[in-house]
Amino acid sequence: MHQPSYRDPLDGTFVLPWVRLHALKDYWGMVHILAETPEVHVTFNLVPSLLDQIGAYVSGEAREAELRLGLAPADRLDDSEKVYLLRCAFMAHPENLIGRFPRFAELHALRGPRNDEASLRVVAPHFGPDAMRDLQVLSKVAWFDLEWQREDPALRALIAKGRGYTEDDKRLLAERERALLAAVIPAYRRAADEGRVELSASPYYHPILPLLCDSDVHREAHPGAYVPRRFRHPEDAADQISRAIDRHTAVFGRPPAGMWPSEGSVSEEAVTEMARAGLRWTASDEGVLERSIQRPLHRDSRGTAHPVDLLYRPWIRRTPAGPIAMLFRDRTLSDLIGFSYSGSDPEHAAHDLLERIRRIGETWVREGHGGDPVVPIILDGENAWEHFREGGRTFLRRLYAGLQQGPQLRAVTMSEAVAAAVPHELPRVFAGSWIHSDFSVWIGHADDRRAWDLLGAARDALSAAEKSGGVAPEAMERAREAFRAASGSDWCWWYGDDHSSENDFEFDRLFRRYLRAVYDALALPAPEALSETLITTRHLEVRQSRPAGEVTPVIDGEITSADEWAAAGLHRVPLTGAMHRGGQGVRAVRFGTDRRCLSVLVEPSTGVLRDLLGLAEVVVSFPGPESLRYRVRREDGRTVVTREAWTEMGWIAGATRALAAVGSVLELAIPRRELNPGPGQRLELRVLVVQGGTELERHPETGPIELGLEEVTGG
Repeated sequence: MHQPSYRDPLDGTFVLPWVRLHALKDYWGMVHILAETPEVHVTFNLVPSLLDQIGAYVSGEAREAELRLGLAPADRLDDSEKVYLLRCAFMAHPENLIGRFPRFAELHALRGPRNDEASLRVVAPHFGPDAMRDLQVLSKVAWFDLEWQREDPALRALIAKGRGYTEDDKRLLAERERALLAAVIPAYRRAADEGRVELSASPYYHPILPLLCDSDVHREAHPGAYVPRRFRHPEDAADQISRAIDRHTAVFGRPPAGMWPSEGSVSEEAVTEMARAGLRWTASDEGVLERSIQRPLHRDSRGTAHPVDLLYRPWIRRTPAGPIAMLFRDRTLSDLIGFSYSGSDPEHAAHDLLERIRRIGETWVREGHGGDPVVPIILDGENAWEHFREGGRTFLRRLYAGLQQGPQLRAVTMSEAVAAAVPHELPRVFAGSWIHSDFSVWIGHADDRRAWDLLGAARDALSAAEKSGGVAPEAMERAREAFRAASGSDWCWWYGDDHSSENDFEFDRLFRRYLRAVYDALALPAPEALSETLITTRHLEVRQSRPAGEVTPVIDGEITSADEWAAAGLHRVPLTGAMHRGGQGVRAVRFGTDRRCLSVLVEPSTGVLRDLLGLAEVVVSFPGPESLRYRVRREDGRTVVTREAWTEMGWIAGATRALAAVGSVLELAIPRRELNPGPGQRLELRVLVVQGGTELERHPETGPIELGLEEVTGG
């Protein structure tokens, strides 16, 4: 069970809802249904950063845009908030989640298949308060675990109502959501205390341990591969392991006996660090076993791996830090559950899996091997079930019943499995993961390697600060924690051309924000490279229109006439970014020139800009070799503009004749002679929102606004 850390380190908001939604849909139910078959023992692996985030939702600490807008009065939603909900509320399986509720499916059809912002703005007027209220309720109800839906009378009544929901219904639903979220972790602890399940852990923020130990280990599978500047910090791997054990112990009352290394990633060094931490078992994929013992496996026509006495038994690796047992998953059986059985009749699928397991035992006995075979089935704990009918519960019930009733079969935990047989000696651990037995997903693409270079630079800054002793302990720990989160596997999972999703930019942004948080905590300037997306495989367009003529506004903080900014260029902030901070940031930036000045208008998402400047400052930044920035803030009721230029000594303030005024909007006029246009008289600019030295917003994020000084005024 794993989700990356979705909490923005600079402003604390949760930028994606997947922890909450998967906790509603799967985490509680997966362990709950096991009570029906108490002799079936299962190991659940829970990543500590996931436990932290579930706890934040239970305590009410988590701030998340979709959660907030789901409770907002439907008749007060503005167009931008409606568009945001129309985009995110339907991020669910169209048949198994949306299709279960006729009104939800009706609203989905009304929205249409397109979810780009322009299309959603067209359909938003068709969603009145009643439709939006139904959407707010049903887009949450659909994610509730099916068992909880059946057992919760209040939730059953809401489902039976079907449509025409009220604001009171939304408040009741929020209470039931909190109740389910609060039940998740206690359900696992109770099952573990009763001896029905084993709970294991992963490294704290789900890093790829072998790459933390030594990024050059990628060349074990690919000797000629390009690698980033060498990252070698086995102490970071040890830190992620030990902190995970401590957190697991605090939550569940006992330390884990074993650890599923993130993505099944192992190496000699990584396994040694796990053994040094006192862990008794770990696991990976059959492909890693093949390359560790340099013997290939092959499968017969029924899918059984041969030789059976290699895959279907525990192994032991005697490391310099002590022995640790290892199991290697049967990839075929695991992937049948993860990727194939969802398209089959669930009863037939469960029967097929049970038969395949029995055949392994029959082959084992027929070949005369002593003892019993151990068949490791290891897969992602959450994502598969969305694609199964009934959330996979029919399949799992049939499988568990077959395991409990079958006299030839016994379902055991990982600790029970490694104790059930005499292990073979593993001569070495090949460096690889459960994907292609290598690390290409995380370090194989140029975008991945840029990410590792930036991670390495932040690690160098952290080491230098630790050595100097000049950073306050609290700030030092903030920097370390941000770095730990930046080391997670999920960021590089989405770089390159092997994986993609509609949330790629959010993942890219979070990675860069975690690295920025390291520098912010150390009071150091962040590398300019962290200002730009690392994604090169997809074009992330900056949504801006060009100026259509001269712009000569009255600088008074108000739009004084309809045509004052009519000729200006416009960048409208994408809703995916605008809503994360509770709608209290920037909605749009307008810009243009006349012969004397560059003028910039900043519009707030809600309220008036004067309120935003009461909490933060707005910075208009001009990146490049001769970087400039204009800081606009309020002091003693006055609007103050400061011009700063970047030098080797940092930002140095200088004289300026720029004018700014703040009211419902911010208007800024900068004399053109103060600017340093690049080749072809082109300027690049961004608008930042900064609070206490911490950057909260950056617009645009995917690239700067580009403005040609020649194109409007002729120079």
